[in-house]
Amino acid sequence: MDQITITIMFMGALIFFAHFFNGIFDKTKIPNVLLLIIIGIAAGFFIDKEVFFGELGRVFTTITLIVILFESGTNLKFNELRSSVTSATAVTLYNFITTLAIVGGLSYVLTPLNLTESIFMGAIVGGTSAAVVVPILNQLKLGKKASTVLLLESAFSDVLCLIVGLAALEAMKAGTLEIGNMMNTIWKSFLFAALIGVAAGLIWSLLLNLMRELKNSMFTTLAFVFLVYGIIESFGFNGGIGAMSFGIVLGNASSLRKTNVWKKVFRFDAAGLTNHEQNFYSEIVFILQTYFFVYVGVMIEFGSTSVYLLTVLIMAMILLTRPLGVRWFVRKEVSISDRTIMSIMSPKGLVPAVLASIPLQLGMSSGQTIAELGYSIVLISIVVSSILIMIGSRDPLAFVKMFRRGIRTAEDNKSDKNKGIETKHAIEEQTSEKNVKSEA
Repeated sequence: MDQITITIMFMGALIFFAHFFNGIFDKTKIPNVLLLIIIGIAAGFFIDKEVFFGELGRVFTTITLIVILFESGTNLKFNELRSSVTSATAVTLYNFITTLAIVGGLSYVLTPLNLTESIFMGAIVGGTSAAVVVPILNQLKLGKKASTVLLLESAFSDVLCLIVGLAALEAMKAGTLEIGNMMNTIWKSFLFAALIGVAAGLIWSLLLNLMRELKNSMFTTLAFVFLVYGIIESFGFNGGIGAMSFGIVLGNASSLRKTNVWKKVFRFDAAGLTNHEQNFYSEIVFILQTYFFVYVGVMIEFGSTSVYLLTVLIMAMILLTRPLGVRWFVRKEVSISDRTIMSIMSPKGLVPAVLASIPLQLGMSSGQTIAELGYSIVLISIVVSSILIMIGSRDPLAFVKMFRRGIRTAEDNKSDKNKGIETKHAIEEQTSEKNVKSEA
């Protein structure tokens, strides 16, 4: 068989594998994300990566991200957003800043990277990946607030990683980092992308019933999302936020048209998505994310042992600081089991994998170090998160028990040590008394 035939058979088999892996998750709690990445890593030894990662690869990953964010937005309701957006913003900023400080500091101390290069390294891995988080959330079935906070964090942090990372990259080229311009770009990217996405959603809700009269029109909504994404990106804003905002409007159209403001201002019947359309988009997301994680596995480049040791240290520090943010900013309406999952959900994905390769493509002297460290953080973060999720979903109190057991062990050791010291002092006192008596 030729290469094309084998590739087509492999792509067909992956869909069956993905369904099978979902069944495995129900019994073992092993996320299908991890299993698909392992398949990708194995396939990477037989694939020409130079051909595989051309422009087509970048188009595919972008389409996957657009569709995932759009479909996720359609499942978010306004009441959930109102109760979660403040917590999500606080958690996003806390985790981004702490991760940037941890990764940037360790990179500066333990690698040849200079300060600006270390900031770039910390920025690109500062968030969580929507493309990884959403499929895991769909499998875990967390509470509404926990799921919404994690989804918004992944979308918001993708923007932060892109903007701060690209600003640091420009600083690496120019030799100066302009904080003011970077902050200005961040708020504009969030606000204007969301506003354009909302406006596009309102326009499409007006046109959707007309589109349904056309034959084979199911895909027109996604086609319009792609147009909206492209327009937002052409203005220099973040298209992912716009795609999610577009989805939120369509997902809430039924409740929007019942409000007094809508009836007075817009005066037209807003069309939302039907259950059939929602299921159709969910099926597309399932197919795209299946191929995406295999793609990520193929993309992984293995660096030296020292790089992976540094990555393990980085992940350990991130997982030690992340629970503090969840505890401080997400307490109401979230169960202990959900807080446990939120505390360990820190997988990296598309953004760091793409940005980590840019300095190497530009021929920078630090490019190889950044690429190796970036790829290793993507891989280890997904593996570690998957393993911890597997443990936490089986026993939400497992980590609390381990922590308390560690405290008790330390206290027992301290108590035993104190008892040993007291016994030693008693023996010395008895010996001293005997010596005094014998001298007398």
